[in-house]
Amino acid sequence: MFNRNAGKNNPNNYLQLTFTGDLAYISVHHSYLLLNYYNYLLVNYDSDELRNTVASTGYSHFRVNLFRRRKLSYELFTQIQADKARGLELRTLAGGGLRLALLREKDVSVYFGTGLMQEHEEWEDPEEEGRLVTSDLFKSTNYISTKAKISDNVSTESIVYYQVGHDAKADIFRNRVSGDVSLNFKLNTKLSFRTNFSCTYEDEPIVPVTHFVYAITNGIQVAF
Repeated sequence: MFNRNAGKNNPNNYLQLTFTGDLAYISVHHSYLLLNYYNYLLVNYDSDELRNTVASTGYSHFRVNLFRRRKLSYELFTQIQADKARGLELRTLAGGGLRLALLREKDVSVYFGTGLMQEHEEWEDPEEEGRLVTSDLFKSTNYISTKAKISDNVSTESIVYYQVGHDAKADIFRNRVSGDVSLNFKLNTKLSFRTNFSCTYEDEPIVPVTHFVYAITNGIQVAF
């Protein structure tokens, strides 16, 4: 948090809170994964009243991988999400599918997943204040994920999702591509430098918003 002067008695105050918490339980036959992320950004606030929320985004994703050691395994998943900076008030989904291990070597692994899900979204219309547009779509969801050790000090992870569903109201197919790519550079036994790129592209958004959004982050990762 910080403030920067925008006039003699009118400083611009800035506060950003970010929370990331992941939990995993790996049993002999199955795995359970809970991913959580929340980012909250405020500007121009004072001790009496918080105002001018610029960005608030987050998600909670729970996934179960049944018979994880098999070449062909099964997945169940559910998620709740919001991205108020883009006008997404609520997104919920639930589904299941198959996971195929394309490559499982010591230094590299590649997985392909395909399945079906039910998705509910609530968007704020940027062209009409106070109007909320909802959507309920049955979608095909597909992904490919990779993890590779490039050298003793460099490793990479990536996952790309492709989801598509037919919107009967508009009589169109809505396609969404999203992904994350990260690079880890090991500095020593405790510290690593991590850079991450994430993006989402929608060809037919439910409300008129930016089709392509992305984020690039860099940081230091500490291992205990």
